[in-house]
Amino acid sequence: MQSSSLPIDGQEPEKEHTRVTTVDEANVPDIYDRFSPARKMIVVFIVAWSALLAPFASSAFLPSIPQIARDLHTSESVINYSVCVYLVVIAFAPLVWSRASTYYGRRPVYLASMPIFVLGSVGVAESRTLAELMITRVIQGTGASSVLSIGAGSIGDIYRPTERGRAMGWYLAGAQFGPPLAPVVGGLMTEYVQGARGTWRAFQYLLAGMGLATFLLIFCFLPETAHQTESSRMKSAQSSRTEDRARLQLRQILAATNPLQPLAMLKHPNVALITVNSAFVMLTTYLLITLVQGPRFHITNAAVNGCLYLAQGTGNVVGSYITGYISDSTVHKWIALRAGERVSEDRLEASYWAGVGATPLTLLAAGFLMQFWTTYPGLALCLVALFLNGIALIGVLAVCNTYLVDSNQARSTEAVAANNCIRYLASAGASAGVLPLMQSIGIAPTNAIAAVIAWAGFICVWIVRRRAPRI
Repeated sequence: MQSSSLPIDGQEPEKEHTRVTTVDEANVPDIYDRFSPARKMIVVFIVAWSALLAPFASSAFLPSIPQIARDLHTSESVINYSVCVYLVVIAFAPLVWSRASTYYGRRPVYLASMPIFVLGSVGVAESRTLAELMITRVIQGTGASSVLSIGAGSIGDIYRPTERGRAMGWYLAGAQFGPPLAPVVGGLMTEYVQGARGTWRAFQYLLAGMGLATFLLIFCFLPETAHQTESSRMKSAQSSRTEDRARLQLRQILAATNPLQPLAMLKHPNVALITVNSAFVMLTTYLLITLVQGPRFHITNAAVNGCLYLAQGTGNVVGSYITGYISDSTVHKWIALRAGERVSEDRLEASYWAGVGATPLTLLAAGFLMQFWTTYPGLALCLVALFLNGIALIGVLAVCNTYLVDSNQARSTEAVAANNCIRYLASAGASAGVLPLMQSIGIAPTNAIAAVIAWAGFICVWIVRRRAPRI
């Protein structure tokens, strides 16, 4: 099923229908053969690295909350609000970035957003009051969040639907590796970096350096990938009719910056259901990051404690390869069964193993081990569960993101931005509520609730998949 396009600047919406594409249509050389395989790999690497920044900056803040509270003379609970504020920012800011990328193209948005992230990171490092911290965190999140929406669009721009599953897996591995990697770096800096500047301020300067390096990578090596920008389409349409220039410019500005336009994609059942599933699965990531604590396993070294999070991150990387192969193989299988026709919903079948079994079962296992088996053997098994959970998360999120691009090719960044908005709002709620819930009912019951939520998300995917035409 392809989501119907909403009216844009006088355009009529398309009728909602199941997306059926012949193999010949999916292999248009003018679109997908513009870049060599090596150039495509460079694009994927840069986009995946850029996608790491926003969640990395979010999770990196968590270990430093006590120190920040002391430095700014406030409570830890107040500082924790800045984490929720940041997640809300990276939920909504991509709505603006995605609309701008549809209008102006991908590359200008990447180049505009990275300096904002750098300035925001420096501002956080130099904050002396709570107000300064909150404002600069908003700036930081705004700059970092652009890739979370338009990164998937860049992948869809350069890879055919029959081969983009692998590339989407690597892109999402970058985004999902951020939350597990941040505590590792934070733990190392907490344990070994000393000085008046403070560990948390040094970390923010590290983020600024990463943002600057990302800007240089984009400037030097990332080409424009968009097939055709809305700006060029509007100018082409304008050439065939007379219209006041000022009025046209106003329409262009409104079209490029209307943040509500991507959210309107949620009126389509397939986009809404896939978004609900992604949100349910995504909140489990922040749940595990919050609950995995070294002291629970009698580990007091901050560096070693941070390394515990690498298990899930490593699973994300391994999962990107496994999921990409399964995803594209599933598409090829159904193309053969349908005598050369491709239906976007067929790809969703590739997420069943993760949605039905791996994600909820690893959540249950991790919760049981963290609560009832806190010896070193229990820790080893818990790390295995986290590793498998990392694989499963990519198994769901990569397939769903690729489906959104497949079924909304012309507005892929907006569909992903709407999906991203709901996902990170759910994550903000999880980060705020998981500790009180855990303290109230325990770790194992909290993870059991998360497992039920993950199963509910799979039902959403199953409903969308069932709407595909039968053979």
